[in-house]
Amino acid sequence: MQPFFSRLISVVASFFIFTASWFCLWSISLHLVERPELAVLLFPFGLRLGLMLQCPRGYWPVLLGAEWLMLVWLAQEVALAHLPLLMVGGVLTLLPVALISRYRHQRDWRTLLRQGGALIAAALLQSLPWLGQGQETLNALLLTLTGGLTLAPTCLVIWHYLTSTVWQPLGPGLVSQPVNWRARHLIWYLLLFVVSLWLQLGLPAELSRFTPFCLALPIIALAWHYGWQGALIATLMNAIALIASQTWHDHPVDLLLSLLAQSLTGLLLGAGIQRLRELNQSLQTELARNRRLAERLLETEESVRREVARELHDDIGQTITAIRTQAGIVQRLAPGNEGVKLGGAHIEQLSLGIYDSVRRLLGRLRPRQLDDLSLEQAIRSLMREMELESRGIVSHLDWKIDEPLLSESQRVTLFRVCQEGLNNIVKHASASAVTIQGWQQDMRLMLVIEDDGSGLPSDSGQQGFGLAGMRERVTALGGNLTISCTHGTRVSVSLPLRYA
Repeated sequence: MQPFFSRLISVVASFFIFTASWFCLWSISLHLVERPELAVLLFPFGLRLGLMLQCPRGYWPVLLGAEWLMLVWLAQEVALAHLPLLMVGGVLTLLPVALISRYRHQRDWRTLLRQGGALIAAALLQSLPWLGQGQETLNALLLTLTGGLTLAPTCLVIWHYLTSTVWQPLGPGLVSQPVNWRARHLIWYLLLFVVSLWLQLGLPAELSRFTPFCLALPIIALAWHYGWQGALIATLMNAIALIASQTWHDHPVDLLLSLLAQSLTGLLLGAGIQRLRELNQSLQTELARNRRLAERLLETEESVRREVARELHDDIGQTITAIRTQAGIVQRLAPGNEGVKLGGAHIEQLSLGIYDSVRRLLGRLRPRQLDDLSLEQAIRSLMREMELESRGIVSHLDWKIDEPLLSESQRVTLFRVCQEGLNNIVKHASASAVTIQGWQQDMRLMLVIEDDGSGLPSDSGQQGFGLAGMRERVTALGGNLTISCTHGTRVSVSLPLRYA
């Protein structure tokens, strides 16, 4: 029983609210067209159509019935003409509204265009019974197009706000909360509304012909800042400014054409801005997905490198140890045979060379320092292994990165960049000082390797990992790498901070 009473209350409230709004808009329209039956086709038609495009089908009979009651009452009070034509046209408009009602809950650019198409189709059907009435047929078409495209998009904005807002029951806790007026948005709206009024009332007579073009500026500004909602709100503000001005009262047809042009501009621009935003959002989503995939690939690569390095270390290390042991046994078993003894020593020396080569290869496969040391300690160890001081290079490390915040791929990438940068400095730069700095700034990781040498040679990008490999690793993690050689060489890396 309670759901029935709730539905009954909502139906009755909708009936009275729609009736009052319909009559107010009819009164405003009457000042623009001067004939009662034509005033019905302007803003009242746009209000009914806009609500039908948004509300459930169960409320359509309420809206149509309320409009018919108002038409019957006006026919008695002001001798409303062409009452059957108005009622038949109202029934015909249900067809395009019903066809796109299933797209009502979507909020993409196609929905705006679909509803715009439904508005135009409904306007044509509403004016269809007026065929044969001569000039009044064109007037009816112009009025329905203007009223529908002016008010129906506004209903879409209001309905979108009401359905996307989380409503809470009124209580003591809610009453005590401060009201968020969104002052910045209100100031924007009021400022552009004042601009619209000034364009209507303040321009000299010789510039009045440019007024319709200037009125597109608020639409463009709000559409760019707030999307399709801003475009439609700016269209409504321009419509209010046009109606409030005295410029158009002697030329009602020009006023209707200007309102129609403003509404079409707002609708199409809003759909275009919405489409652009959806494409940008889709692009950002794909970029984020590709970056996550690239990071996973880097992590998988490092995992494979780590496993291969471990297998090489265990297997080849044991094999080389066995070779050296066997070579020593051969030397002891043949003390008088110098040839055998020299061969055993040579085998042992070759095994040591193989061991050193494997160690260097393991270092390139997986930085062994990262398995046992922190990133800062690993970089210091790398600087010692490079023997910078023995080469006459003064080194300095300034590290202010909180390592627990780093992912494994970030740790490896930062170490690889330092490794390649120091390697290039040692081989090519002829530098006397090198500085490595690492810090966090605005949710980003910053790394700078700077020396006072002669810069990089033109073919340095093909050596070791190479500058191309460094840049690929950094880009895969969503960062960027820049190299400048003004005074020495400066390698700068910026990575987005992602929690491990």
